[in-house]
Amino acid sequence: MTRWGRQPTAPALTQSSADIANPPLSPVYPFNDPGQSILLHDGPIGGPTTNYLPGIVELSCVPELNLAWRITQGADTWTPTGDVTLLLRRPDGDVRLPAAWRKSGEGWSNGAEIGEADAPLKRIVAHWFNLPDFHAQQGRWETETDGWKVTLDVRPDHDRVWTDLDKAHVYVMTHVMELRRADETTFTATEAEPVLTALHVGVSFALGRWAAPMLPVGVGANGEVAWESWRVPHCDPAREPSPGWWHQRQHTSLADFLDRLIKAFADPDLLSALRLQMILGIAATNDRGFVEQRVMMGAAGLEHVMWQTLVLGGRITEDQYRRRAQYQGKLLAAHDLLRMALTNAKIPTDIDAQLLPVITTFVADERAQYGAVLDGPGVVTQIRNRLVHPKAAQERVYRLDGLVAEVWLLTRHYLVLLILHSLGYQGSYRDLRKLRRLAGDVDKVPWV
Repeated sequence: MTRWGRQPTAPALTQSSADIANPPLSPVYPFNDPGQSILLHDGPIGGPTTNYLPGIVELSCVPELNLAWRITQGADTWTPTGDVTLLLRRPDGDVRLPAAWRKSGEGWSNGAEIGEADAPLKRIVAHWFNLPDFHAQQGRWETETDGWKVTLDVRPDHDRVWTDLDKAHVYVMTHVMELRRADETTFTATEAEPVLTALHVGVSFALGRWAAPMLPVGVGANGEVAWESWRVPHCDPAREPSPGWWHQRQHTSLADFLDRLIKAFADPDLLSALRLQMILGIAATNDRGFVEQRVMMGAAGLEHVMWQTLVLGGRITEDQYRRRAQYQGKLLAAHDLLRMALTNAKIPTDIDAQLLPVITTFVADERAQYGAVLDGPGVVTQIRNRLVHPKAAQERVYRLDGLVAEVWLLTRHYLVLLILHSLGYQGSYRDLRKLRRLAGDVDKVPWV
């Protein structure tokens, strides 16, 4: 902890990557140990009285990520009064931090932006939490897309802090990232926001759980800090292996995916739709929580993608989608819509008996008892409907042990592939119908 009245130092904040050939990036806020808080402010804090008292603001990393503040001397003179705006005295002027009381002399905050979002920046340094090691050459992964250059360096002791991290509900800074314009021109935090959002949502979607770039710091051409964000984006505890579709050693595939995603997120209309689909995709892919919940989230994501692909894409009309008009002589059911979207993306709709043995048994039983001929879309939509609209038929959902779990696997498989297809992604993919996979078990996406 720094001395009272001082701020955390940034050892290489003014050092450009052009000064030394490929130097390791330095975080503005030092790497923490798992669960250790990260100090953001250590100095005078003003609040409900005009007096400034010594205190700290820190990013707490256990049991969950949150921004916490505490008065370290004289807290008994502060009486809780609900929400409060703290004044953090810093060398370049006071910073206003909206906050709330937890008890006398301490509380929490939803964060704030410091500086001007339209200030010209040369680079942004961000701190990634709970990312696995990509095993890139010399610990560095880089990509250029849409005029931006992204550099990601792993912390040198990643193996040490990652050991058993997935067994504890804690958070740790694992990487430091630098964002620049590829042509070295200046930019603003407002212009960089869609890129940071794409990286946050995109990498999390690839992993199947939330990881986050936090505490971004914008540096001007003179090396001075011009902008910061103390917001706390969504982040999950670390997992190894991650449950997502991307294997962490497939560097070219990640670059292909993020290249397409960053370009898409530059369009505000595409950003909002894709972001929602990927949020639902992350919730459906993650293997935590009730399996029924994951099926529901996946079904909501499929509905969103089908509407965008079929109606907004001009393949059918809204009336045909909503069963108010016929398509090729019949009213379309939910399984027809899903099958149409999958077929358009060249995603197989048959059921693999080796990957989905319980579904295979269910399909055989349905045919023997009711004459129903079901493929993948038929099973996914039927089980989802039986869960949402319980009748006597819902009993059949649970008659076969493991049926709902396999429907979840198939649902997330369809949803993730449809999202990747909508981006034109051409890289590798881990088959999400497989709950257990060998390391490096990847294939090309089916439309390649």
